[in-house]
Amino acid sequence: MIRKYTVLALLVSLASCSNEKLLIKQYVAKELTNYPESRLTDLYKNYFQDAFGPGHLIPDTLSAAAYLDWELSQIDYQDTVRFQELGIHHDFIRINLNLVRKGIIPRSVMLQAMVISSPLARKPDLISWIKEWRKTASAIRKIKPDLPGFDEDSLKIEQMLDKGEVTMHHSANFSAQYHPHYRIIHRSVFEVWKESYLKEFF
Repeated sequence: MIRKYTVLALLVSLASCSNEKLLIKQYVAKELTNYPESRLTDLYKNYFQDAFGPGHLIPDTLSAAAYLDWELSQIDYQDTVRFQELGIHHDFIRINLNLVRKGIIPRSVMLQAMVISSPLARKPDLISWIKEWRKTASAIRKIKPDLPGFDEDSLKIEQMLDKGEVTMHHSANFSAQYHPHYRIIHRSVFEVWKESYLKEFF
C-alpha cells in the first residue's frame, strides 16, 4: 500500500513538473513572439510582474497618478501589443497605455485598477522568489540556449538578488526597440474590462 502511494505521488510530481516546463515554454514563446528583441532581463521582468504586481509603481496614489500623467504625455508610443498575460500563472496583465491615451480606458479607471490590483499580488518572500526564479531561468536556458546575452544577464540578475533586490528595468535594447508604456492590472479586473471597456477586442 505504501509503495502504491509512493508511486502515485511520484507520478503526480512528474506530471506537475512537466506541466510547469510547458507553461514556462509557452511564456517564453509568447514574450519572444511579441518582442523578438527580448533578453533574459526582460523575461525576468515579465515573470516578476506576474508575481509582484504593480505595487512598486504606486508608492502612493498621488505619485502613481503623477507618473501616469507624465507617461501619457509621451509621444514615443510604438508598442502595438494591447494587452499581455504575464508569467506562467497569468495573475497579472500588462495593459498598453495607448488604450488610455485613446480614451478606450478612462485614466481614472486605470489608476483605480492599479490600486485595486496591488494587494492581490502573491509577493513571495525573497528566498522563495530566488528559488523560483533560478528554476525558471534554468528552464529558459534549455528552451532558448541562444538567447543573446544570457550569461551576462543571468549574472546581473543574480547580483541584484544577492543584494535582496527584486525589481529590474527592461533591457536597454528592449526599451530602444519597443518604447514600452504600460500598466499592470490583476486578471480579475481584466476579466471585467473584457465585458466593458475592452469588449470590442473580444
